[in-house]
Amino acid sequence: MKPPSYLPHAMVNGRLLATGELRVSPLGDGFMFGHGLFETIKVQGGLPVLLEDHWARLAASARELGLGFIGVERELRSRCVQVAAANKLSAGVLKVIVFQEVNEVSEIIFARPNLYTPEQYATGFRLKTVTGTIRSGRLFAHKTLNYLQNITAKNEAVAAGFDEALFVDDDGNPLEGATSNIFVVRGSRVLTPACDGRILPGVARGRLLRLLGERAHEKIVSKAMLRDADEAFVTNALLGIMPVACVDEHVFDLTNNAVTRELMTTYKLEEAKHPTSL
Repeated sequence: MKPPSYLPHAMVNGRLLATGELRVSPLGDGFMFGHGLFETIKVQGGLPVLLEDHWARLAASARELGLGFIGVERELRSRCVQVAAANKLSAGVLKVIVFQEVNEVSEIIFARPNLYTPEQYATGFRLKTVTGTIRSGRLFAHKTLNYLQNITAKNEAVAAGFDEALFVDDDGNPLEGATSNIFVVRGSRVLTPACDGRILPGVARGRLLRLLGERAHEKIVSKAMLRDADEAFVTNALLGIMPVACVDEHVFDLTNNAVTRELMTTYKLEEAKHPTSL
């Protein structure tokens, strides 16, 4: 997976500066041990989308992991808008990192383009299952800087000709993508693995569950249920909803995925209502 190119201006603890001038101490626990969190936030019209959801997850994870992050959502919103404006970013991505420096908790905000293309939504994502990974422990429920397993799995999937890695448990049951949450459609039911500590509660996942209401079911999704599903799709805050074209050799018919297409439209309308104004 090609690393993203970040735009020229960033913000550190409320101060705008050139991205190339960023410095982090190697002595802090953020660098030494990955004691930190991050959020990738979609930008539309120069404004962060679904920031309230990102904020809620960031604040909850900081409390859970003992990261002394104290802030106010409105202030983060203002900083995000400033970074987007400094980079003349109308549509793209902001990455917010909160981490333990030597004597304080620091925050960095970067900006970059969104790398997903219209062609990918037309052809769908190809998923490669990843087996033999340990998915237990408190970190998997948080978006931490301990992200090497995810990035390694994603890179290996891309190198093999796929778009995304799909973590499965010892029985082959799907859990989540390396950078996404997975959903399957069976008749009128939309199913997704429950947040049992082994998956990240994605922002797009949570918003979609609220939109679906009683149509959605959080439960164990078995290997057979994935194989026999009518449709499948993955979500994250940047993708929104992406159709799944195949999982390994199993192919889904993207000419017959009406529920996925319906939800793609519904979710885009929801996003359009939530670029966060100041």
